[in-house]
Amino acid sequence: MVIVSPLVAQPAIATEFLDPTLVSRAQRYERDAVASLCDRSLEALYRVCLALTGDAGDAEQLAGAALLKALDGLSGFSGDSAAFHVWLLRLAAGAAAKRRLPATGTRAALNGLSNFDYELISLRILGEVDVDHLIPALNAQAPSLRAWLVTALREVDGRSGTGWGPDLRGFDGAVDEVIEGADPATTAEALSAPHDAKALLQQVANLRALIGEPIDSATATRLRTTMLAAVAERRALWVYRHHNTATVPGIEHRHYSSRTGTFLALGIAAVLAIVVGAVLAVLSSFAEPTSSFYVLKRTGESALVAIQVDPVARAELEINLAETREREAEDMAARGDGDQTVAAISDRYELLNAAGRDLLSAPVHDAKWRDARKRLFDKSDISMTSIERDLDASGQARSREDVQRLATNFDVNRRTVETELGRTSQAPSTNSTPAPSTPAP
Repeated sequence: MVIVSPLVAQPAIATEFLDPTLVSRAQRYERDAVASLCDRSLEALYRVCLALTGDAGDAEQLAGAALLKALDGLSGFSGDSAAFHVWLLRLAAGAAAKRRLPATGTRAALNGLSNFDYELISLRILGEVDVDHLIPALNAQAPSLRAWLVTALREVDGRSGTGWGPDLRGFDGAVDEVIEGADPATTAEALSAPHDAKALLQQVANLRALIGEPIDSATATRLRTTMLAAVAERRALWVYRHHNTATVPGIEHRHYSSRTGTFLALGIAAVLAIVVGAVLAVLSSFAEPTSSFYVLKRTGESALVAIQVDPVARAELEINLAETREREAEDMAARGDGDQTVAAISDRYELLNAAGRDLLSAPVHDAKWRDARKRLFDKSDISMTSIERDLDASGQARSREDVQRLATNFDVNRRTVETELGRTSQAPSTNSTPAPSTPAP
């Protein structure tokens, strides 16, 4: 007897779902909600991955990574089920754009595109996402998206030339027809723009030819099982964070028969937390690394970072704290305290690395995200030369070498993150040329 696994993805992929609570329930990591949300995109996700990689194993790995990354960013996601579908496909396309495998033919031409054009082609042609749903996903207007698509298709065809100028709404409709299987040459006959519509629609057909067979049940089961295992872990953590009972002194002797009592207890706990937090903040906000209140200061900072749910807000706080560590390092270096200087610099780089990871996990790249990214780049580019000079002047040669080593390691580690964040220019080194050691008297 053959047992059919219940973990096979649904065959129909719909980007419009009727359940308005699906995303909000999925953000609480409810198993059925996440399964329903991802199941309806699993077929499209896998076929896009297979078209981009050309290998079933690579496609499964790419699709699995996209699903796990979507789970990581789900708590901060804002949008409906259709937006989630587009976002999931874009996560896969973006990852493929950053790790392009050697290819031939149409895939090789696709590999020659910029990351944005690569994602646009992947979503519009391979993922069958219409322009209306691309507008919020790519933060662009419909005429711009159509023009960029024409430009990208010309590059795939080995030609150059922008798509700006003519009205491309008719061409956009022709793209949909070719995606559905219409003949490119016949479809192009009814178009007046662009002038090379026939060649462009042929490229659409060539790209569609990259799409392989539908996902098989074994692959769907593996992807879904891995995803649901990750959901179970996140659900347990979510329940722990959101259902940990708040208590105040003497609460165990009080019994409330209604919600009013619960709200009263939470209110008392909140007031106590605010009062205690305010006292600690006043006592420790100006504490230096050598102060006895410095531990309280760092504890308060860690608490502030931990309660930030929004990854962009958390990144901004980490950047601010990195700036504080930099000032502390400058003060300690000027005083000749090498050990405290090294500790502050090490903490600074850890905060900047954490801020980069948080920005990578943010699902929405709006103006606030771009401002935080710019601040991160600016703070990461700051040289430690003056601190090294002060350490050298005070005879702290070993500490100076430690600071240089930390700066060099940070330079190496941040390149990958900054590239994924979209930094195109080479950042100046945060390390400096080692200063000569002070000769012994």
